Amino acid sequence: MSIEDRYQAYADAFEESYEDDDWSRIEPFFTEDAVYEGDPEDARGRAAVLAKLKGGVDTFDRRMDSRTPDFQSPSVEGDTLTMKWTVTYTKAGCPDLAISGLETAIFEGDRIKLLRDTFDPDAQKAMGEWMTAHGAKLQG
Repeated sequence: MSIEDRYQAYADAFEESYEDDDWSRIEPFFTEDAVYEGDPEDARGRAAVLAKLKGGVDTFDRRMDSRTPDFQSPSVEGDTLTMKWTVTYTKAGCPDLAISGLETAIFEGDRIKLLRDTFDPDAQKAMGEWMTAHGAKLQG
């Protein structure tokens, strides 16, 4: 199975996990010592990576009314896959929020060893402004 096919299987499993909150299904896609680079600090080890992914979804995505991801075709070079993405969120009484960035997945065999999401600078600015104006509506 190619890296692109394996990544697509991971992305599909992630979306299923988002729907039913069963994050164990994405465990086989990561090495035991996988790293997820992110704010405020990196998650090191498969269990920590899964917890960070679930935590991000629980503290932001699930507080929105809807989430619509849009993934562009990835590019692969050696063991590294990169893919541009945009996610649009809706929340009643608030303007839609669209954020975008680049995901990088470095593979070791058929498993992800390093996962990194980098937000576009404009997306960081838009998210900060949206959170300042509407973030209180996500509490609860």
